Amino acid sequence: MYVEQKWKINREKNEHARTCPGFLPLDQARGKTVLDTFSLTLPDQTRLTVLLFEQGRFSVVEEKELQPAQMLPVLEAVRKDVERHHPDFYRKLDSLAEEDRKMQVLARMENILGAIRNNVPQNPELLSSIKNLIAEMDAGLSAPGCSTGDDQERPENRDKR
Repeated sequence: MYVEQKWKINREKNEHARTCPGFLPLDQARGKTVLDTFSLTLPDQTRLTVLLFEQGRFSVVEEKELQPAQMLPVLEAVRKDVERHHPDFYRKLDSLAEEDRKMQVLARMENILGAIRNNVPQNPELLSSIKNLIAEMDAGLSAPGCSTGDDQERPENRDKR
């Protein structure tokens, strides 16, 4: 349930990002006065150049068309120059991003609980391990992390089996 909601809100956020009223396709930027330019490397390592124009307008110079998810880092990079001209757009984008973060947490929880439910019939000891982990964490004896609690599974102890 939450996984589907997460996908839906993420898609809505990305679609909203594509509708930024300050974004000008490069072919529509002709004749506009460039106020600033800067290079930007996206998380996927795509490099592009951003052109800032008057009145909160901007264009992106790139070899291929930006994907919706690639637009989000661009919008963050131009935010200080564009938001004051298009505050409603950024307000909605922030709201969608917050909802996306909330759904991500719930979707992860749903996935974890589903994995436990699906694995308990084959591994009944899983329930007691989870109960012990919760008790240890409640008592402050164990911190969140990726430990199984079984010292033998650590790489440095594998030869001692």
